[in-house]
Amino acid sequence: MIGYYLSIGIGRLISFAPFWALYLFSDFLYFLMRYLVGYRKKVILSNLKLAFPEKDTRELERIRADFYRNFADLIVESFKSLNVREQSMRKRFVLKNPELFERLYAQKKGVMLVMGHYTNFEWTAMSFPLCVPHPCFAVYHPLGNKRFSKKIVQIREQFGLTLFPMSDTYPFMMDNPVQAPLYVFMADQSPHSSKIKYRAPFFGVQTPVHLGVENLAKKCDLAVVFIDIQRVKRGHYEVEAHLLFENARDTAPYEITDTHVAFLEQIIRKKPADWLWSHRRWKYA
Repeated sequence: MIGYYLSIGIGRLISFAPFWALYLFSDFLYFLMRYLVGYRKKVILSNLKLAFPEKDTRELERIRADFYRNFADLIVESFKSLNVREQSMRKRFVLKNPELFERLYAQKKGVMLVMGHYTNFEWTAMSFPLCVPHPCFAVYHPLGNKRFSKKIVQIREQFGLTLFPMSDTYPFMMDNPVQAPLYVFMADQSPHSSKIKYRAPFFGVQTPVHLGVENLAKKCDLAVVFIDIQRVKRGHYEVEAHLLFENARDTAPYEITDTHVAFLEQIIRKKPADWLWSHRRWKYA
C-alpha cells in the first residue's frame, strides 16, 4: 500500500511539471538508458540485426540511440497522463482524416482499429474517443496489484475510452449492445508458445502472430482500419487512418492478418527508432 501511494505521489508530482521541464527529465532518462544502464541493449541490437541485416553496426547503433529518445519521451508523457487536460490533448493529438470514421459511423459500421507499439501508443488509445464519433473500447491486462490496475484503467478511460479485461474479450465483443463500436487492438504482441496458430512474414521472418484481430473482425462484422502514428515534434502527434478492409467477412483466411502485419512493417521501416524494439518479438520465430 505504501509503495502504491508513494509511486502515485511521485507520478503526480512529475505530471504537474510543464512540458519543457518533462522533456529535460526525458533527456536525463535518455542519457541514463543509453550510456549508464544500457537498457536491454542486447535484445534491442539482436532485434535490429534480424530486421535490418543490410545495415552496418554504426547505423544500428544510431537507431538504438534514437529508440532511447523515443522511449524516454514515452515514459515522461505517460506520467503527464496523470494530469493532462482534454484541451491540451486535442492540440497534441490530431487525426488527419476523421471523415473516414464519420462515413463508417453514418453507415452504422463498427471498426477494428489496429495499431502497433509505435511512438506514443498510450496517448493514441486514450485520446481516440476525442477524434471519432464511435464509442471506443480497448482490451487491457489487469495487473496483480489491484490498486495500480484500477489507476491505470482510470487514466486510460479519462477521455471516454472503455476498457475490458483481456480474459473477457470474446464474450464482451460478441455481446456488446453498443451500435457501431470501435475497438482498439495492438497488433504486434507475441503469442505464448502454447497459443501459436499462425505465422506471418514480418521483416523477412515467419513470425508468430495473434489471430484475434482477424477472427473478431469477422465475427463482429467490423471494418479493419490501421493507424499510422507519427511524431510531428516532441509531445505532438498526427495520426492517419488507413482502411484495410471495409467488410472483414468478405476476406480470405489470414488475408487480414497478413495485411495488417505487412502494413506495420511498412510504417516501422520509415522511422525504425519509434517502434518498441526492447521486447523479444521474435522469441518464438
